[in-house]
Amino acid sequence: MEKCILEKIKYINYSLKKFIPKDDSIISQSMRYSVLSKGKRLRPLLVILSAELFGGKMHDVIPAACAIEYIHVYSLIHDDLPAMDNDDFRRGILTNHKKFGESVAILSGDALLTEAFSLILKSKSSEKNINKAIKFISEYIGYSWMISGQIDDIKIIKNNNLSINNDFIFLKKKIKSIYIKKTSSLIIASLLTGSTLVGVNDNELQILKKYGINIGIAFQIVDDILDSHDYCDNKFKYCVEKEKKKLTALTLYTEDEAKKNVYKYIKRAEKIISIFGIKSKIFYEISKLITSRLN
Repeated sequence: MEKCILEKIKYINYSLKKFIPKDDSIISQSMRYSVLSKGKRLRPLLVILSAELFGGKMHDVIPAACAIEYIHVYSLIHDDLPAMDNDDFRRGILTNHKKFGESVAILSGDALLTEAFSLILKSKSSEKNINKAIKFISEYIGYSWMISGQIDDIKIIKNNNLSINNDFIFLKKKIKSIYIKKTSSLIIASLLTGSTLVGVNDNELQILKKYGINIGIAFQIVDDILDSHDYCDNKFKYCVEKEKKKLTALTLYTEDEAKKNVYKYIKRAEKIISIFGIKSKIFYEISKLITSRLN
C-alpha cells in the first residue's frame, strides 16, 4: 500500500480519537470501544480521496470523513445484534452488545448516527456544500438505500421457496441489488460527501456514484468469500453464514467464480474513475486494499 494512503489512515485514526466523546459514561465507553477498534477505514479514506481528486484538502474534510466512519460503525453495531446477524465477535474482539449489553449497543449505535451529523458541520466548506453533503448522506444511509438493503438481506434466505436452479436469474439480480443498497450505499455517500464539500458538478457526481457501486459490489463479494470459510479469524470470529443459510455470492457461485467477479467489478470501477486522469491513479490503491483481503 502506498505510503500516502497509510499516512491518511493514520490521520483518520488520530482524528477519530480526537473527536470521539471521552467522558466516563457507559455510552461513551461503548462508542469508543467500537469506533477505535481495528478497522480498514475504507469509507473515511474515500471521503478524503474524493475531495483531493477535485483539489480539496484532507484537513478540511476530516470531520466529514470521521462522521462517515461513525455511521459505518453504527451500522456494524446494529448488524451484530441478536435480532440481526447475532454475531459474537467483530474485528477480533467481542461485539458491542456482548461487551456492554444489547440496550447499550443499540443506544451507542443511535448516538454515533446522530453525532455524525453534528461532526460533519465542523468541515471547512460552504454552508451550501455542507447541506448538500448531508442530503446525500441522509439519502444513501436511509430507508430506500442502506436500510432497504439490510431488510432484503434478512428476508432473502436459501431455505425459503426459491430454488437456486429454477430462480438463478432472479437471485442473481436480487443479490446484486442487495449489495448495491447494503454496501455500495455508504461507499457512494463517502465519495459524494468528500467531492461535494469541495464543489463538483452533477456529471462528476454521477461518475463517482458509478465507481462507488462497482467498488461496493466487489467489497461485499470479498466479505462473502471470507465469511464462507470454515475457520476462525484470529480464533475469534466464528463464521455463521452457512448456518444462517443467507443468500451470498457463494450461494450462487463457486469461490473461484466469485473471485473472478470481484476482479470484474474492480476493473469496471477503475475504468470509470480513470476519466479523471492522472489524479485518479490513487484510487487503484483502493482496489489493492479490497483484493488484498483475498490473499
